[in-house]
Amino acid sequence: MTATPKRILLVDDHPRNLLALSALLEPLGHELIRATDGHAALASFEARRPDLVLLDLVMPGFSGLEVLARIRSSPGGADVPVVLVTAHSDRERRLEGLEAGADDFLEKPIDEAILLARVRTLLALKSSRDELELRLTALRQSQREQRELTEFIVHDLRNPLSVVCSGIEWTSLNLLPAQADLIDTLDDVRNAASRLRVMINDLLTISRLETASFPLRIEKVPVAELLRAVARAYAAPAAERGVTLVGADDLPVEVEADRALLRRVVENLMDNALRYTPKHGRIALGLRLIGGAEISVSNDGVPIPTSELESIFEKFRRGHAERAGMGNAGLGLYFCRRALEAHGGAIRVARSRDWPTTFAINLPVSGAAGTRVRAPTVPTG
Repeated sequence: MTATPKRILLVDDHPRNLLALSALLEPLGHELIRATDGHAALASFEARRPDLVLLDLVMPGFSGLEVLARIRSSPGGADVPVVLVTAHSDRERRLEGLEAGADDFLEKPIDEAILLARVRTLLALKSSRDELELRLTALRQSQREQRELTEFIVHDLRNPLSVVCSGIEWTSLNLLPAQADLIDTLDDVRNAASRLRVMINDLLTISRLETASFPLRIEKVPVAELLRAVARAYAAPAAERGVTLVGADDLPVEVEADRALLRRVVENLMDNALRYTPKHGRIALGLRLIGGAEISVSNDGVPIPTSELESIFEKFRRGHAERAGMGNAGLGLYFCRRALEAHGGAIRVARSRDWPTTFAINLPVSGAAGTRVRAPTVPTG
């Protein structure tokens, strides 16, 4: 006997068969609901919501298959186990029942041991599915609350950060030339505020990408032009560190993408490259066509440990460098991955003799997000 009684709907147009089924099932201690025709069966199903249905296959007027089809099409009916009870054991009838959505068959005359075993098994499976669905519902609710909290925190952080940035700019404009030490300090504070703003924006974008609520503004993006713009933006920071920045080849490749989001992905990779490239090192932007567009950001700093290559794109995953205080909160690469997945693309880490670390972005010729890559035109004649 199970701890919680279940409801079992018994359907047969012969009252004697219903009595026999009831007698066999009563020792299990479940609530038994009886119906002698298809219409009564459907009415009982809607009113009582059974956990299991034992349904006679052959009934006058409204057949068992018709009842089964109505059950499966009703709200929640797809999750209720239905066993067809029949005196017909031919293959065609069984296939017809399975195609209609039956979970199992019982042949008349009914074997008591087989009946009880199948009822116990199907009820246990139904209970497990119900429990799993409850847990999934609770998990979805928890995730929704976490996302709402994230967006609430991000929005609340933006306002005071804007005040901080405005204060930094006002102060820098009103400093005297003799206050060089304060100018340097303000530059450090400005850079820190800028990194914080990037992290806040990434966190908000990630939250929306995870719920597919981030509106992608798709347009044709000349990739080489975008990479030149990124190279210009990072020329001064690279020069300050004595890092050589090598630009990408000028291939006439266009992808359909969200220009701003794709640029943020490349800039995230450039930030990482600058952070881990030693003074007088090298960083290279790359572009090539390999079945699609591949954008790469390479540096000759210390390579990422092999043990971290599989997990580096996970959320809040921080490598040895971040744990040592060199990096961020572990959102940048996860942001890159989610942004590219939204375009039907991907990102990976590669190594070569010249470049110990290369992040390669692949945008497919065609993908789930409708991404297209236009190959360069080859002159003829």
